[in-house]
Amino acid sequence: MVVSKGYDVIIVGGGFTGLTAARELRLLGHKVLVLEARGRIGGRTWVDHRLDSQLEMGGTYVHWHQPHVWTEITRYGLELITGPSSEKVYWIADGKTYSAPVIEFRNKLRNAIEKLLKEGNKYLPQPFRPLDSDQFREIDGKTADQFIKDSGLTKEEYDIVHGWVASDFCGAPEEGAATQILRWWAFSQGNWETHSAMVSTYRLRDGTSALINAIAKDAGAEIKLSTIVKRIEHNKDSVEVISADGSYYSGKAVIVTVPLTTLQHIEFCPVLSLEKQASSKEGQTSKGVKVWARVKGKLAPFDALAPGSYPLNSVHLDRFIDGDSIVVGFGPNAAILDPNNKIAVENALKHWIPDIEVVESTGHDWVNDEFSRETWPMLKPNQLTNYHKEWNTPENTVFLGGTTYANGWAGFIDGAIENGITVSRRVHKFLAGDVILTKKEPVNNI
Repeated sequence: MVVSKGYDVIIVGGGFTGLTAARELRLLGHKVLVLEARGRIGGRTWVDHRLDSQLEMGGTYVHWHQPHVWTEITRYGLELITGPSSEKVYWIADGKTYSAPVIEFRNKLRNAIEKLLKEGNKYLPQPFRPLDSDQFREIDGKTADQFIKDSGLTKEEYDIVHGWVASDFCGAPEEGAATQILRWWAFSQGNWETHSAMVSTYRLRDGTSALINAIAKDAGAEIKLSTIVKRIEHNKDSVEVISADGSYYSGKAVIVTVPLTTLQHIEFCPVLSLEKQASSKEGQTSKGVKVWARVKGKLAPFDALAPGSYPLNSVHLDRFIDGDSIVVGFGPNAAILDPNNKIAVENALKHWIPDIEVVESTGHDWVNDEFSRETWPMLKPNQLTNYHKEWNTPENTVFLGGTTYANGWAGFIDGAIENGITVSRRVHKFLAGDVILTKKEPVNNI
């Protein structure tokens, strides 16, 4: 058992939010401790060597239209790369598989797709201030699926868009809030190519590990790995964090950056507000899977889409290696596809390419990972309007942090960094004695 005292801020979680906050607070002169449950930093970003390649097992894509992550890429002199440009698109509509050159596919659907994308600007004229729009608040109760159905699409267009949106959610559009996709679309300015580039094209040449390691080095904070937080005791002046091995860490404030679904597995004394508890128990939409597969032979670069009822609904060719192809795909339900079962993955890919042969496949089950229990966060109807303000309201010395609570690119690395900056400044003001709204009275558990 360890007893550690004298910290200004204890941060639970060593992902992008936690380490960005640690860096900002250290630059502001605070003594910071980061407690990370895993044996590595990075949270739901993780570069691992599999299929004879360095693969992003979690969060991957970045873009210069994402202002916070682009600032960090610029700060640390990192470079971007892309996979081969797609030549062909496969899609499934009404149970039938079709294919066409990329240009033909885009021209066929451009009017319908860009009409939808422009809806983002309509509902979010200022994307980083989502709750300032009355229209946005009103539509937050509608599912993404219902929003698509109300958009006047043909059956073919609906099936394509349903698969595309299911991929964005990494879950079922029938469960996710329409506002979540509207937030992403708002940044594309109604342009299909721009949207695709922002959400699924560019990655860091040296991996997300290069960025998280650079931030951690700059933070200079004490980081304890393999330290699982089980209980947090707080009052208006201090906080005590207790780990699974019985160690105690004391500070003046704590930032808890664990994923929303796992928040309920930390015991708080006094308990958190009813709203924070309820939102964690509700969880969110993303219960899907990311699959990497090494495929025999050198395939022509392609994209593939299928409705959300299929085990994979979005796949593209990522790179070539030693005469083979490596593809990456996303499915809406981790319970129906094991990414490490190459036969199951091959069968999923055969919906588009019947003669495809998978040499090996892999992935990480984030949904059943005890430290995440979800993929990237995508909210359910009414969660943003019901909980966003509450999530960003501290209780005594407890502050929540994470990409879930971001104003802009929630669900992306950009949102994690944005919120890390925001919450760290909020904590700094609190420690400096500035007036800040906090809840100090304990509430009953639910």
